[in-house]
Amino acid sequence: MDDADRAGNRPPEGQPGGDVDERRYRRHQRQHQHHHQHQRGRRYQHQHHHQHQQRQHRQHHQQQRQHRQYQRQQRCSHCTYPIADELVQGTDDAPGPFCSEACRDAAAADEIVRDDGYKRFTTGVEPLETLVPRGVPSDAFVLLTGDEGTRRTELTTELVWRALTRGEPAVIVAFTNPPIAVLERFFALDWNPLPYLEMDRLRIVDCFTHRLEDRDAFENTRNDWGRFVGDVAEDAVVAVRDPSDVREVANALDRALDDLEMTETGVVVLDSIDEIDTLVQDRLIHNFVTDVRATVCKARFVPMFASATTSGDRAYPIDDEYVFDGIVDFRLADDVIPETRLTQLGVRKLVGAQFVPQWETYAVSPGRGLFTFDPETESTDVFTRID
Repeated sequence: MDDADRAGNRPPEGQPGGDVDERRYRRHQRQHQHHHQHQRGRRYQHQHHHQHQQRQHRQHHQQQRQHRQYQRQQRCSHCTYPIADELVQGTDDAPGPFCSEACRDAAAADEIVRDDGYKRFTTGVEPLETLVPRGVPSDAFVLLTGDEGTRRTELTTELVWRALTRGEPAVIVAFTNPPIAVLERFFALDWNPLPYLEMDRLRIVDCFTHRLEDRDAFENTRNDWGRFVGDVAEDAVVAVRDPSDVREVANALDRALDDLEMTETGVVVLDSIDEIDTLVQDRLIHNFVTDVRATVCKARFVPMFASATTSGDRAYPIDDEYVFDGIVDFRLADDVIPETRLTQLGVRKLVGAQFVPQWETYAVSPGRGLFTFDPETESTDVFTRID
């Protein structure tokens, strides 16, 4: 193309050669526009093709993610745990899916298929439900530790009561009080344990009475109500003759659990580790906790709660925190509302469960048990309503 074909260099119309050059220029412009449109169309097709490939790539990865998520959501029909990899198809005798051939074979052999209930349980105690909303692991040994006056005894009593009302058995290991006094805790909260004693759903491992120097005198000083309750509870009491022998205590606990056929059901409470500390050496307490944690919690999937009082800088009578699966701290807080001392609890540790890391303010009311409230807005109403 010469200079005459470029805009600004062609001869003006009306001059010699102007008409021819004008037609040539316009033809060139049309060719240039057509070429530009063709190139633009090719670029569009290339971009469209690239975007289509990207969409297909994203869809493929999304389908893979959904497939993996679907497989993770699927649970084995036998062990109830998530299927980690490729599922194992079932058979006519044992419909699947299964996570492994072992589970498929066990299901085909009519072995017990566990549901997820035994792996964690709902305490029914409002402050604990608030802090551990998905439930406490059923194989947990939990320490309840804190100041005097924080109503830990009411909490252990309610743990037993909630289990009984759910239709489950319960065992109380009593070092601090005789069986009659243990039962009086339920009556004080307007709960009646007598029907559950009659239904053979409750055991009290008595580690207190045999410590008395004159047991007969103690028995003779009971009033009519005490004798009545004692007679009703007689078959539910497992006596320990030497509470300083932690092996005897552990054996008595095993007998109580066997009597109630407690495996994957119920709850055990121990009141309290402080009293064991007065009877035996620290190392024996450590061994006792380790043994019952293994034989009760881990082997039977029965949760256990033990209380202890904070004393000075020592949080509990055992220096090894790791022996407990969970630790719930109790405290008296006097910095929330002026001239008011409030009871609060918080979960410090709970292996195998998610919990809310905060202090929960609570109170106790007969018939209701422990309940939470907002100290800044509800304190006046709460303490005027409590009987």
